[in-house]
Amino acid sequence: MTVIRNNTLRSLSKPADSSDNDQNGIRGWVDSHRNVLDIFIDAYCIIDVDNRVVDFNVAFTELSGHSFRKIHKIGNFCEILKTELCPHQCPGIQVTTSAKSLRLDEIKASSLNYSDLSLIISAVPLLGNKNQTIGSLLTIRNVTAESELQKKYDDTKRESITDGLTRLFNKAYSEQLLLRSLKATLRSNQPLSFVLADVDFFKKINDTHGHQAGDYILATLATKLKEASRETDLLGRFGGEEFVAILPSTPEEGAEKFAEKFRKIIANHQFIYDGKMIQVTVSLGTSTFDTPWHPALNPDRSTKELINQADTALYYAKANGRNQTCRYETLPKESQ
Repeated sequence: MTVIRNNTLRSLSKPADSSDNDQNGIRGWVDSHRNVLDIFIDAYCIIDVDNRVVDFNVAFTELSGHSFRKIHKIGNFCEILKTELCPHQCPGIQVTTSAKSLRLDEIKASSLNYSDLSLIISAVPLLGNKNQTIGSLLTIRNVTAESELQKKYDDTKRESITDGLTRLFNKAYSEQLLLRSLKATLRSNQPLSFVLADVDFFKKINDTHGHQAGDYILATLATKLKEASRETDLLGRFGGEEFVAILPSTPEEGAEKFAEKFRKIIANHQFIYDGKMIQVTVSLGTSTFDTPWHPALNPDRSTKELINQADTALYYAKANGRNQTCRYETLPKESQ
């Protein structure tokens, strides 16, 4: 006989394998805490030390796809709800073994009703009268829909801030990152450097080899820029054939060293498209913000100045032969 009470589904008679003296064990715990269990909205189940489901609610039956009697017949939690942790790292086993509570986010699972679930599983150990672990209480929240929605949101956001060809940050977002980095620099009192790179004679490359060859070169440049950078560096495409690198905690000399490293990588790389070798070089300008904070300092204005200074250094490199790096701080005064 089955009773439904406040979303809780349970049997009035004990399963055949239950012992008569279990009132002080797991079933005794369930009976004494029934008023607490009745308020659960998420799926829950009580599991004994052998990983067998002892008690559960309607939400658990809906999640598993099995009837009340079928769940009791199957018994083992890992056969009722197959998670990526089963069988050896099953939440119930982890808790009864360690006697510590846990929370597991974004756990992949499947059941009779669902083939691709994303779950949040929380588990706490249950203690008997002698303070021994007698089982565990698992609450299971189905967040599959929320996870899919979050993924779509993340994908949309990523597309809005990245350049489609190079997969680097686009210009608008690169400028936002530069402003944020400069504000962080003011708090940490560390230098911040900005590098602006431009492909030499890129229009000639496009005119000679075609725009598809140009796209190949830009995509390769982005890959090489990533290879030359640190994990903390922020990389972007400023439009056309211009690339940028934001280098936190990097002084003038470090920025110039980074730029030269990237320049040499490109100069020595063999760009081959449609069976033809294309000679590619880049010119670079660097600028560094290393000013102590003071009340009159304007981060927005300082960000624009940093970009303009790197652009000035880049222009100087172009005007003086290309395929070179120029540091704004070492330019002749009349060129600044």
